[in-house]
Amino acid sequence: MSKNKDTKIMDPFQKWAHSWGRFGTFIALLYMIALPFIICIAFDCMPKIGDILNTSTIGILLIYIPVGFSEALSYIPILGSSSYLGFITGNIMNLKFPCAVNGMKVANVEQNTPEGDAVATVSIAVSSIVAIVILAAAALLSSFIRPIFETPAMNTAKDYVIPALFGSMALGLFANTGNSGKVVKGAVKGVIPVLVIVSVISLLARIAGAGKSLLGLVGILIVCMLPVGILSSYIMWKKGIIKVVDADKTK
Repeated sequence: MSKNKDTKIMDPFQKWAHSWGRFGTFIALLYMIALPFIICIAFDCMPKIGDILNTSTIGILLIYIPVGFSEALSYIPILGSSSYLGFITGNIMNLKFPCAVNGMKVANVEQNTPEGDAVATVSIAVSSIVAIVILAAAALLSSFIRPIFETPAMNTAKDYVIPALFGSMALGLFANTGNSGKVVKGAVKGVIPVLVIVSVISLLARIAGAGKSLLGLVGILIVCMLPVGILSSYIMWKKGIIKVVDADKTK
């Protein structure tokens, strides 16, 4: 029954992408897990279980497991089946996600549709290839370009790269109406409660002298705040504070 249901609601491309995406993810995980063991066996330096599962390792896992879980919840609804390629190649937040979102906006396709998944997959693949080419060129020319990146002007500029990237991406998301001809008015109001809660928590952490330790809880905060953002947006929509209207009515 579930198979017939999946056949009805899932496009052939999406079925193909999910099948190969799961296979590719399995192969990537196999390589990532096997490679350290192969190296340790080859150089006869296999650590003991107690040396691996120590307090430091558990602390790192407590940070990165919630982060990985929250990233999956945040990115998959937008990237769809292209998420497999994004998670395999990595650097989603800084590179793959903005490229995929901008690609769908330029192509004027909806997120999590067969067309959107195809465009997002191509965008992520191209960004991965371009990144590899740039990194290879940078490695070969490192001795020539290193003085440029050490200048005071470059050190100042690099601090604004990520904020500028996500600022432009956010504007594109709020301005995009897609093919449905609908636009969400006041969508940003739905995240105001999240901003207030996170700001209060950050302020209390700073007062208590635990501001730096709060950075390790980013993944947990994201997981906790996702339901808050969804619930607040739903309540504001029901109250008429957030509205979904025809794009023509906003002009």
